[in-house]
Formats: sequence, structure tokens, C-alpha cells
Amino acid sequence: MNIERFKSALSSGGVRPSFFRVQGAIGKTTLPDKTGFLIKSASLPASELGEISVDYRGRNIKLPGKRSYGDWQVTVLSDGEFELRNAFERWSNDLNDAVENTADQEHNLNNVLFPNWSIDQLDRKGNPIKTYTMFHCWPKSIAAIDTSYDNEGLAEFAVTLTYSYWLTNDGSGSNRVPLGDAAFPSE
Repeated sequence: MNIERFKSALSSGGVRPSFFRVQGAIGKTTLPDKTGFLIKSASLPASELGEISVDYRGRNIKLPGKRSYGDWQVTVLSDGEFELRNAFERWSNDLNDAVENTADQEHNLNNVLFPNWSIDQLDRKGNPIKTYTMFHCWPKSIAAIDTSYDNEGLAEFAVTLTYSYWLTNDGSGSNRVPLGDAAFPSE
């Protein structure tokens, strides 16, 4: 392998991890401009395919098992009005009220309390080259905001979202469906 072959394999100069966009409703609240700009970091989500071991006459055969999806974490820059933090806290409270121990609505995965979220990996022109959509999201945890006299910078906090599954679109319109025959949502 020489440097010219390496350069030709690295089409478009490679993917930049800082070129991304996250979108989603925070429960019943929609702040698309703020989430798109003030989510400082996120990740392309992972999935893991489990393993089923079957013994046969002294040999072990491994078969694919159940797919599982880990939690998805985003780091949010706190806006000056605390709109994002307040929205995440309201969403969490709508799912399970801190005082009443009740939910704002029935836990139907198709209602506004379980919105879909997406992350786009962008090219250098700002166009999506890969999109992941997580279905039926809800905030599992909202992390603390550290305060300190010697902390110079913007306040930020992490939100861990859990979800049922994700689907991906590779930017060309081709959908990859990890579970059954679920359809990719129209945009």
C-alpha cells in the first residue's frame, strides 16, 4: 500500500466527527433551533447482536441471537434562559411526576412523550451522508450541572436517552432496517 492508494481510499477527505446535527422533540416541547445548535456532542448509536450457543456432539455452534440497543447520550450546552434544561426536566416529570408518581399521559409509545430523535453525520457542505433515527425515546437520566467559582466556560449537562430501536439511512435513500420489516419514517 502506498500513499496514493491511501489518499484515493479516503474519499472526500474522510468524515469529520465535528460535522453532525441532532434533532428531536423534548417530549411535548419542540425547540429545533436550540437542539440543532446547542447539543455539543453525541454519538452514532451502537447495537449488539447477541449469541446463542448450541452444543452438538461435543461441538459448539454459535448462532445470532437477540439484538440489543444501548442508551444514547447527548451533551447539551445550557442556554441562557435554561429552556433546554427545563424542557428535559418537564419531559422527565411528564413521564413520572416527582410528587404524584403519575404520568401525564398513558405510556403509549406512539404519543408525544416518546418522540423519535435523529443524528446526521454531515459532509463538509452540511449535507447528511448518514442518518440514524432512534424510535420511542425518553430521558433515562439528566445529569447534574457542575458549578464552581474556578470553572471558566459554558454550563453543560448530559442527557441519557433510551429508545426501542434505530434505523439508518445512508444518504442515498437506501434504508437499512435492523429489526423485522419496520419502515423508515418519512421526513
